[in-house]
Amino acid sequence: MKLLSLKMWRRAMSLLAFLFGLTVLYLIYLAWSIVPGGTKPQTAGGLVAKDPRSVLAVIALAGELLAGLGLFGTRLAYFAYEKVTGLRHPKPVTKSLVLSFRRCPICNDNVPFGSLGRGFRGHLRSEHPDYWRSSMRWSVAMGAVFVGWLIGFFPLLVLVIVPASRTGEAAIMLYGFVGYFGIGFTVTILGAWSGRARRRRFREEWQEQHPLHERTYGNLKGIPAKLRVRTGVPVDVATLPLRLLHPVLLLLEPIVLLFARFSMRKVTLDKFEEGRLWFYDRFGTFTSFEIKNLLPEQSSAERIVLELKKGSLEIRAENSSDLETVRNVLSTAIIKTPA
Repeated sequence: MKLLSLKMWRRAMSLLAFLFGLTVLYLIYLAWSIVPGGTKPQTAGGLVAKDPRSVLAVIALAGELLAGLGLFGTRLAYFAYEKVTGLRHPKPVTKSLVLSFRRCPICNDNVPFGSLGRGFRGHLRSEHPDYWRSSMRWSVAMGAVFVGWLIGFFPLLVLVIVPASRTGEAAIMLYGFVGYFGIGFTVTILGAWSGRARRRRFREEWQEQHPLHERTYGNLKGIPAKLRVRTGVPVDVATLPLRLLHPVLLLLEPIVLLFARFSMRKVTLDKFEEGRLWFYDRFGTFTSFEIKNLLPEQSSAERIVLELKKGSLEIRAENSSDLETVRNVLSTAIIKTPA
């Protein structure tokens, strides 16, 4: 069920968090615009409370909180249902899992990510135990700070926001919210900076002790190329409204697509094996595409076009001899099946 999947749950929860923050900012704007300058605090509180827009905003806040709790409970119940169903009626694995790789932040090796990151975590524990222990301590510390920041909202609400709203002191409400979210933003920036500095320190220590090794390639011999993907993803009607409303998707999806296109403008082809084209992207990450067939009618002397499960992949090389080498390897390896 796509509507109960973890991906959709994360989208819905982040959308609720965005709407909650937007509603809080709207309440602050109302308190700032409704109360005229020089109004007594006792009178200002009554003006804000009597305005129907403030009542609707408070109702919206309560509804968003209840919706968040409902989503959390629904996802938890569905997760338990999936686990129980999987134990009672296990599904046979008919297809071997395709390995996904992630670059190690210390040694830059491409490590199989594994189920829920088990392979990547195993690599860090065995190859970089000091960095692994430091990462665990850093994660626990950042998690404790984040939980404390979330809990701190309730004293702020009880001791500052509610009394200020009753007395009509909009400036105190504004300062409280700005200070609270400013602390969260500052902690996030400091945490990211400390994590990056920590990774850089361990990486420099590793490079001093381990010289770089030369990379070896498969049957595509490390040919430099340019890739371009044309996707043909169908529109999911069930999830389309959430995708259209979600601010993160509207803002980040074009950026992610541009970043992916940029990362594949300069790749190093490694091998074609078991129906997958493996290559290193611009940033050195080992990744692959599942290839269905060659498309000779769309190919030419300057490019090779391959059919994907959804869309097509175009390969261009710097010189014609490299492109012919790629074409020969793919033509020999791909077994064409009738439609």
